[in-house]
Amino acid sequence: MNKAPLNPITPQHIEDYRRDGVLCLRQMFDAEWIESLREGAAAVVANPDEFGHTGPSHGSMTSVAHLWRKPGVFRDFALNSPVGEVVGRVIEADTIQMFHDHLFHKPPLSPQIMQWHADHVWPFTGSMVPNIWVALTPVNKQNGQIEFVAGYHHFCQETGSRFGPAGDGHFRFPDFEAERNNPDFPFKFVTWDLEPGDAVLFHVDIPHYSKGNDSDHLARSGLAIRVIGDDSYWCPREGLMPVPGIDLMTQPEGVHPAPSEHLPVIWSRPADEPRAFSPQRTAEKIDG
Repeated sequence: MNKAPLNPITPQHIEDYRRDGVLCLRQMFDAEWIESLREGAAAVVANPDEFGHTGPSHGSMTSVAHLWRKPGVFRDFALNSPVGEVVGRVIEADTIQMFHDHLFHKPPLSPQIMQWHADHVWPFTGSMVPNIWVALTPVNKQNGQIEFVAGYHHFCQETGSRFGPAGDGHFRFPDFEAERNNPDFPFKFVTWDLEPGDAVLFHVDIPHYSKGNDSDHLARSGLAIRVIGDDSYWCPREGLMPVPGIDLMTQPEGVHPAPSEHLPVIWSRPADEPRAFSPQRTAEKIDG
């Protein structure tokens, strides 16, 4: 099982993520990792309550979170695979901390639709609260690939727009379906076909959507890993999703979370490399 990315993170990856807030990463994890995760996913699908917490979307698809909190392949992947390095190098962080994982499994002919949303439920502000979604099966238009509105994170970051307790309580997305064929819409819709071992990395403020699985034979499975980088800060608000084991409402607002067993460091930039993160540089990215 590889501990370093199978393919290098390039300047083009970094630039594309800065611009679009969403990036397809091809084959960063070896076949041994993916096969072990597939076996683990099959066990979760068979008995979800044994492995983690079922999410609100659980039903016609399997939706189970916090798998990494128990010994097994999901914890091994979070702590020992190159996932932290892949994310950290793309988002230009110096440190990556793990806080959440989530298995999504849409069986054939699942009607489950994930409506347009952004991941504004987490108890953090800042620009480094990304999600990397690792494909465990082939993913295509028929079985429910995820669509994204590239570049929308710039609007959210510049205006401070977030849903619910993390925002002003009034923010709503536009009707993205109505904007698909609008030539004046300033953002673009993107998606990718994926093979097992491919991944999509996306910013916390990027809207995304997936339809049901129309295939009569091909399930769609993916593992989401959610982490924080240097530019992330506690947002102790009622209604946000807490990190299990941490009393959210006692955390100091605007302070970067300290590493702990519930927020472990899973990657740090090597000491012989220049630091990538600075608050000033992050502000310049948002402004520019």
